[in-house]
Amino acid sequence: MRARRSLRPAYALTLAAAAGGVLCACGGGGGGSGASPTPTRTTAPLPPATSPPTSSQPSSAPTASTPPGTPGAAGGGSGRCRTDGLKVRISTAGPAAGQRFAFLTLTNTSGSACRVRGYVGMLLLTASDHPIPTNLERLSPPGPQTIVLRPGGSAYARLQWTIVPGAREPAHGACAPTPGLAWITPPDERAHLVVAWNQGVVCGGGHVSTTPLRPGPAPG
Repeated sequence: MRARRSLRPAYALTLAAAAGGVLCACGGGGGGSGASPTPTRTTAPLPPATSPPTSSQPSSAPTASTPPGTPGAAGGGSGRCRTDGLKVRISTAGPAAGQRFAFLTLTNTSGSACRVRGYVGMLLLTASDHPIPTNLERLSPPGPQTIVLRPGGSAYARLQWTIVPGAREPAHGACAPTPGLAWITPPDERAHLVVAWNQGVVCGGGHVSTTPLRPGPAPG
């Protein structure tokens, strides 16, 4: 997928006026307790501000990598994964009653190992490149972990959203414009990747929840 390093001016103004904020692709993560995930919400559909540098994390932060010889394994001195060294894929993970799920996978296409940690940023758009309000909710626990990607290695997150219209959405017909594209911003990056969205409509005011990135290819 292609990486875009800046917003077109017209869209930047449109998104700023509509949202008044920044959609964060964050390397850190929220806390929480209990058996069920505790959401941490970001509500503004703009490409991301950066989170504190990875070096600010405690030295005891967990590092995940796959065994040598499989995608994901690399040495501990790797730098951060950059947008232009990644590709993104979104695959269907199966429906539930009124809910839809998908896996978002980032793959290292560079020639060297790199590290990624945290949550992606996301903005949905129509097929003609017009932004759709997107309310991304970060789920925790489990919290973020540092993942080392060797060339060809992958990390994934699970996305979830509803197809049931919200209280302020039409009860009949489409609850919102159907997305055709998604802008995905890797953790701690400003430039985004563009990927086709073939998952259908997102109701509930564009609400999508995401887990932090996890090591390895997506299940299935």
